[in-house]
Amino acid sequence: MTGNGKAGGLGGGRRPRPHRASKAKAAPQAAVPKRDGRQAVVIVHGMGEQRPLDALTGFVQAGLPPGADGRRTYYSRADIVTDSFESRRFVAPAEGNRPQTDFFEYHWAHLMQGNRFGDMWPIFKKLLVRLPWRVPNGLRFVWALFWAIIAGALTWWFVADPADISTLTSLVAGVAGAGALAAVLTFALGRLGAIVPNMVTTSFVDVVRYLDTSPRSYAVRRDIRKGFVEMLTRLHEARYAGKRRYERIVIVAHSLGAYIAYDGICYLWGRMNNQSGEHAVGEPAGLTAFDQAASVLTTDASAGICDPEHVRTYRRTQRELWYGQRAHGSNWRISDFVSVGTPMYFADILYTGNREKFRQRVGRGEIPTCPPLRSPGKHPFTYRWHDSRVLNDAAPFAVVRWTNLWFPVWPRWFGTLGDWFGGPLTPLFGSGILDVPILGNKPWRLMIASPHTLYFKQPDRNAVGDAAWHLERALALDDFAVPATDEQVAEAKALLRGLDDREGGMGARIERFTDPKLPPVTGSAEDWLATRTRAQMSTLIDQLAAMQPVRPPPRRRRFAWLRPGSRRRRADRAGDRIRDGAPEERRREAAC
Repeated sequence: MTGNGKAGGLGGGRRPRPHRASKAKAAPQAAVPKRDGRQAVVIVHGMGEQRPLDALTGFVQAGLPPGADGRRTYYSRADIVTDSFESRRFVAPAEGNRPQTDFFEYHWAHLMQGNRFGDMWPIFKKLLVRLPWRVPNGLRFVWALFWAIIAGALTWWFVADPADISTLTSLVAGVAGAGALAAVLTFALGRLGAIVPNMVTTSFVDVVRYLDTSPRSYAVRRDIRKGFVEMLTRLHEARYAGKRRYERIVIVAHSLGAYIAYDGICYLWGRMNNQSGEHAVGEPAGLTAFDQAASVLTTDASAGICDPEHVRTYRRTQRELWYGQRAHGSNWRISDFVSVGTPMYFADILYTGNREKFRQRVGRGEIPTCPPLRSPGKHPFTYRWHDSRVLNDAAPFAVVRWTNLWFPVWPRWFGTLGDWFGGPLTPLFGSGILDVPILGNKPWRLMIASPHTLYFKQPDRNAVGDAAWHLERALALDDFAVPATDEQVAEAKALLRGLDDREGGMGARIERFTDPKLPPVTGSAEDWLATRTRAQMSTLIDQLAAMQPVRPPPRRRRFAWLRPGSRRRRADRAGDRIRDGAPEERRREAAC
């Protein structure tokens, strides 16, 4: 240390003069944007014997946008949410518009034990007896290959004795032989656990085992779902410096992990959907605009139309309703769900066995969709709870935006190359899902089945259309926004009342006096204000404050001394001056 301090060698003698700041103005510093709150991203790994942190490390490399120096900066810290000693928390510091982002992994592979290759036979049998056009695109190659083996075996059976082909005995023998062959294949598939590599047994069977409702798989399903719901609950309840630690939660799930994440979101929503503030009255802001956008999507789906502009409008109203929920007192933090290469695109076969039973469960609200199921009546998405209206149990995706990414198979109708287990979700789970086929990452995505594991393994390939490019845009980590506070909304309303109101109500004032980049006013002006972000509201307040009319000071009227009573006031002022004057003037006044 040097300078005027004691460590600089000035032990005694004359005391140094204090340093005086120069009058020259300091160079202006760049304004640092104020960031409120943090956001959390949870990755749920897919099928197979995944090791802890493998999926998290690959995902952060692919999903975290590089900084100004071209590098992805993050730090490994202790996990503050789960009880696992193997897990870590990756912390990406704030940069630009992105606040501090914490990445977590939900690891469930250790709960899926005791898999057998024979567990896959019931589902495979359902696929085998289906007509070709009812088989999922990615599995038609496997379906055709298996039937080719059966046809070849039957051909060999008949060709062995061609002279007896026309006899009834040969036909009966052929049918019996086909049945015997199916029985042998069933027995073989049940006993292939010791022959088939362990990777196959622990990967593909995971999907069937998780979705199996038999008593053997009940405990496994319960433990996996319970662990994920507890993790999400702790993220919602985590606190830092007396406030909620995370303002936003994003969930990313790969393969079978998308089923687990979907179940966790739906179950947690059933616990939290009726949470509202103590003084919440009425419905959450943004519900009217959401209802209109959802109605348009439902009409388009009935007519077989998919308009990308309508989907974008619906997703915008989802975000505004998410803000409205927060302003209504809800603690729901999950804003986005990103599924990657998930077999949910043939969930009707895995869940229920056929499409009709799947639709029946959707109609009963057991399988939530996006947009949610519309209930009959005046309020299709809400029910009354005390003095307010809250979203019903089947509407988690009214506030959670769903994006689905996958490598499409080629050729389209007989998928051989590409990801066999990924596909579009809108036919089953609703037209509000943003289905995005990944057409980049060539030639690696055009391989047999292996592209299912390549989504997070090429982070340096970030060109337009690549997996990392789509993943960054689906996460939208820079699109972080904290809902506006009640004080900001009240201040904005007060400033709007102070503006001229010659052309309409408060909505007209907002349109005339605000930035045109802000979303248009939909519904009531109060709802529009309640669905703004904290940053948008700060900008709006600054604009409205600058536009307040300046009231000039009152002008002094001319010839005021001619008004009645003016002489008396002048005399009173003269008397005040005399009373406050010097003692000589007081004696002179007394003598007179």
